[in-house]
Amino acid sequence: MRGGDNRTGELFSYVDLERVLPLRWRRAALRLEATLRELTGQAPERLDQATIGSCYPSRSWAAACRVSVAFSDGVTRRIDVVATTAFPTAPVRTALVDHPDFMTWPHVESDGILCLLPNMAECDPDDPSAVAANLLHRSVRLIEELLEGSIIERDFREEFLTYWAYKAHLQAAAFYSLIAVAPPSRRVKVCRGKGLEVVGEDAESLVQWARRRFGDKVNTKTEDAVFIWLDEPLLPAAYPKTASDLYALAAATNDESRVGLEEAAVDQPDYIVAVLGAIGRGGAALIGVKVPNPKSFKGHPGSAAEPLSAGFRRGRTPPPVLLSRFFGTAPVIRTSVQRADANWIHGRGRDPRSARLFEAMVILVGCGSVGAPIGAALAQAGVGRIVLVDHDVLSWPNVGRHPLGASAVGRNKAEALAERLQADFPHLLIEHRAFGLHHLLSAEQSLLAAADLIVAATGSWAAESALNRWHLDQERARPILYGWTEAHACAGHGVAITEAGGCLQCQIGRTGAPSFKVVDWPEGADANQEEPACGAHYQPYGPIELSYVTATLSELALDCLLQPPEHSFSRVFVTSENRIANLGGRLSELWKSTYGEENTGVRIVDRSWLRTECAACGGARADEAA
Repeated sequence: MRGGDNRTGELFSYVDLERVLPLRWRRAALRLEATLRELTGQAPERLDQATIGSCYPSRSWAAACRVSVAFSDGVTRRIDVVATTAFPTAPVRTALVDHPDFMTWPHVESDGILCLLPNMAECDPDDPSAVAANLLHRSVRLIEELLEGSIIERDFREEFLTYWAYKAHLQAAAFYSLIAVAPPSRRVKVCRGKGLEVVGEDAESLVQWARRRFGDKVNTKTEDAVFIWLDEPLLPAAYPKTASDLYALAAATNDESRVGLEEAAVDQPDYIVAVLGAIGRGGAALIGVKVPNPKSFKGHPGSAAEPLSAGFRRGRTPPPVLLSRFFGTAPVIRTSVQRADANWIHGRGRDPRSARLFEAMVILVGCGSVGAPIGAALAQAGVGRIVLVDHDVLSWPNVGRHPLGASAVGRNKAEALAERLQADFPHLLIEHRAFGLHHLLSAEQSLLAAADLIVAATGSWAAESALNRWHLDQERARPILYGWTEAHACAGHGVAITEAGGCLQCQIGRTGAPSFKVVDWPEGADANQEEPACGAHYQPYGPIELSYVTATLSELALDCLLQPPEHSFSRVFVTSENRIANLGGRLSELWKSTYGEENTGVRIVDRSWLRTECAACGGARADEAA
């Protein structure tokens, strides 16, 4: 890596920069310059700010130096090493000064900056010179591969989404896609709102998504659009520039693509939307093309000339003439597309659990400080249908540890949470029932029986014991997950009751006291705190410590959906013994005899939930049979 002359210039760290940049930056810059001198056998040219500004007008480099490298084709090319004020904690970048026209070579941006590392790559900030040397080696290797030519077409195709974005007229901020990114090519629908376009498989699902996201008053008029599946991504030279280019591309792809464009043109919309899909290196991806109606407005206001129907009565233009006019030489609008389909949102198209979760239905009973975060987590995980059940309203003291805030105070918790989650996840179905569990058991047994999972976080033994007996009557065909916390959220319990093993009451006393308790407290220390009102009590814990419990229960809920357990079991979260001691408690003798006395910090353990002769599924059942 040697060649070029030994030009010198102003100091690498300019006088102006010496006043504002720290000593660490200046020392690292000098070491970097020495490394480049040793590596290339030449004194790097130190660029002044005027040169940097002219070469990289859209960047904010603080300093740059230039080296010359002789390549295998006999041409010596200049490479700049550039740094920001964040150097050395942020690595340098390299740029090919003598670069071809933009989009001739992949990985070379319009100003010559080379894309060498993925966007999440991390570098050693304590040895920036070694990082720079590595990047310079990578730069030379990349340029040699580009000169050889074999990677050019491959990389343009594999990373076509990136290169399309460089040539797009519009970015994806207001263009969303809900369609399944897979063949075949097909006719789809587009819904346009104020500053927004959404493409979906059909009008019904598109309107449903729009209303869930924006409310019932949103404009839900749909028009025909087309989805074109490409056998391989386009090269930059093949990016459609005109309407005729797109039509030719569709015709060369398959008849369905061509016919879809033709039928979309019959209604003479303002735009025809085409979404193109293909497989790149990172999986399936989408790009968009909009074909404007070539009508133009001339003369005084109100006198519209319509080329599509010129020479014919309105609506009587022969189809061949209409198509030739619509798909003529008028330029198209290339646009990026944001995927908003469930498979992309929940796993970027790579999570095999997504499809199964999207087909699942969960009923969550209890939307308080324990249940509501679980409901939000299940929506984020992509559970396709969630029914939220709670009779209570949100009050001001709930706000401190509840996902809902002040705007929901005075509203039913289930209704307000469902409204929030439905708007945030319009591809899911979020319902609510503004009543309690007893009413649910009497009025909607078919709904309960259809659920893949029921999650009970009511904190009420009267309600959950009734649910447990209903579960027994249903022969426990599908799991129910019960969750609760101990005092101060120092421990949290999730119990998955399934077809085999104990029922809920097998390990819980007749008044709702669990047989296994993690923390013991001095008399009165673990009691519910009382509000200044008759019968009003609460548990003293905050949202941070509670989050460990709700995360444990949410994970258990997913386990029950994805791999339903065969036997009932419980999952227990336990905070650190130091926190328990600071609050005045201690680990129970039962916990220590089972898991030892060593202080091991935060723990999560799974425990068997054994069957006993409880009143729900044991002796009482025998009496009933007799």
